[in-house]
Amino acid sequence: MIITTDRTARAVKDPRELLGYRPGLFDTLAAYVAKHQQVTLPYAEGVVEQTLVWFKACADNPTVRLGMSESVDHGWHAFLLHSQEYAEFCERMFGTYFHHVPPRPGQSMTEQEMAATLPALYATGYPVDESHWNGVAYGCCPPDPCTRAKPENKPDATTAATNCRGGTGAPPPGAFATARV
Repeated sequence: MIITTDRTARAVKDPRELLGYRPGLFDTLAAYVAKHQQVTLPYAEGVVEQTLVWFKACADNPTVRLGMSESVDHGWHAFLLHSQEYAEFCERMFGTYFHHVPPRPGQSMTEQEMAATLPALYATGYPVDESHWNGVAYGCCPPDPCTRAKPENKPDATTAATNCRGGTGAPPPGAFATARV
């Protein structure tokens, strides 16, 4: 008797494909993280990959506050410093600029916000490396951040200013996306 195992190969999505419109950008970001955080290149690549997965989860869940880990935040900072590429990515991913508002001292995520993060990451279909999601987690926004609107229901400047309470005030006109972390 011959026994065979039917294994259906599942294609694993690569978060780097989210930057496919810009060849070489992933390597640039990973090298930046490695140099400025003084970590190995493979670790830095993981940071950038998880940052991209987090961006995708945020885009897929515009009304849910998702947690940010200290590890992954370094990837976001590296991307922000490559401002032209970041602005282009935001336009493609979110339809508008996705702002980063640093947390206030001592600010951390609620249990509900943390509980929503990993399921949202996994729901993207991209690999989640939980080692980057352990440890310190915090929000990058005031407790009641500005509403990040999808392009099809982008508020006008008056609505955005009304919806924005907390530490930073209203965003500038035309900049209606705030990190929902």
